[in-house]
Amino acid sequence: MRSTRTLLILLSIIAAVVIAVFVLTVTGDDQSDTARPPAHSGQPTTTATPPTTSSAHPPTVDMFGNRLEVPVEEAGAALPQIAEGRIEPTRPDYLSAAPARLQWQRIWDGAAVPVSGSDGPARIDAGVAAGFAHTPQGAALAAMDAIGRVYAAPEPIWRNVVRDRFYGGGDTLIDQFDRSRASAPDMARYVTVPEGVRVQPDYREDLAVVQLAVRSTSGYAIATWPMVWIEGDWRIRTPDDIETLWRPATPTASTAGFGRWRQS
Repeated sequence: MRSTRTLLILLSIIAAVVIAVFVLTVTGDDQSDTARPPAHSGQPTTTATPPTTSSAHPPTVDMFGNRLEVPVEEAGAALPQIAEGRIEPTRPDYLSAAPARLQWQRIWDGAAVPVSGSDGPARIDAGVAAGFAHTPQGAALAAMDAIGRVYAAPEPIWRNVVRDRFYGGGDTLIDQFDRSRASAPDMARYVTVPEGVRVQPDYREDLAVVQLAVRSTSGYAIATWPMVWIEGDWRIRTPDDIETLWRPATPTASTAGFGRWRQS
């Protein structure tokens, strides 16, 4: 079935135990350079909050022991943005280095999503993050954020995430995610901190091909997400053939060439 095939590929992208999870599922059931998106109802807007506050919940970890902050707002909290902290294009690791003041947050008691103090998101409006920097780091942050929110956010916020953070696909794409979410209601907890992040060398200002390395049963798997700069922000580019968006991740034995995006 289309829903189970989609679930298999997505699990292989974002979790180490993806194959086991899929088997269980099947057997159990046959900033200044950014534009502000339209506001949505139901969640407040958060902007420029300190990395930690006295009212924040205690930190926790993802399924691999990576530290996650737990902000007061379930949708997460944006950090103050300082553009001077961005990675210089002259650096040899420009396409893989982590952004400044990187922090991982657990949203809606599920997915781990990254926020930085240099490359976005600049705000979280009604549960949808926006304002990612026009940089390789901004593109990678936007990709990981969209993946996490589309599985962790409740109704109807996740549908707004698909509409705002993906380019193309329309109702067909929403239907795909709807079936996937229904097949695995606890999917969000498998969205963890990746083992490595990089942008492919053909990076351009209008296109960034983001690659995420995650653990798999045979070593690592590399998932590729094309990001396009549209209306002042990065969005996942949905291909004309939506099925190809969930093509299988590429297995690899090494994460050489990837940057380690851990809490800074």
